[in-house]
Amino acid sequence: MQDLTYSLAPHDWAICFQHDCPLSNNCLRYAIAQLAPPDLTHHATVLPAARQDDRCRLFATKEPVRIARGMKRLLASRSTGLASDIRRGLFDIFGSRSQYYRYRDGEYDISPEQQARVISHLQSFGYQSDEPFDNYNEQYYFP
Repeated sequence: MQDLTYSLAPHDWAICFQHDCPLSNNCLRYAIAQLAPPDLTHHATVLPAARQDDRCRLFATKEPVRIARGMKRLLASRSTGLASDIRRGLFDIFGSRSQYYRYRDGEYDISPEQQARVISHLQSFGYQSDEPFDNYNEQYYFP
């Protein structure tokens, strides 16, 4: 897995400089801020209002997560009718028919939240595997 660097974060992803935050040791936004280049003059930033007591609405764990890509083999062994029903639900999960096909073809990462929704949907059709995706890798996740 790649080491954490400032350049891994999306350009417009808010970072955090709140040194007094109790979550800072485990926060990806804070870790990225600490890696910012010294000549950085402006950036989207998490404001103190995001934090309420020991919680933060924008907290992102700095622990790598398991990201999936691709779902081409998912419906291969299903009957046409069943595959069609499953696919319709996947359209809803990914937002549209065209988005589904982009995720299916591995163009986009499938987040942990999306993975859970897909697995739950598949289980409602009797699907037993908890690894329906084509590829997995551990990486930092920038929600």
